[in-house]
Amino acid sequence: MDEYLQKLVRELGEAINNAINDSNDVNDALERLREAGHEALLVLEATIAFKDKPAELEEKPIPFKELSVEERLADISHEDRQFLKSLNIKFDKDD
Repeated sequence: MDEYLQKLVRELGEAINNAINDSNDVNDALERLREAGHEALLVLEATIAFKDKPAELEEKPIPFKELSVEERLADISHEDRQFLKSLNIKFDKDD
């Protein structure tokens, strides 16, 4: 399991733990047990299972489109050119 997935699973565990700890129903039930003279200890175990995505739902990489420098520069708006020039970024041959 990669590091990011471990982090997500840990966050899920913490969220479940917080939900149980913050539950008025759970706390009230534990309190009733204590009032009846019983020391109650709540231990829960959770199993998290992962299911692979179906192949048709997997994200496919966007194909890279070969463009010349001239084609890329043609897509830059006048405002973008002005902004780049204000940052001293030169991209035109005549600059």
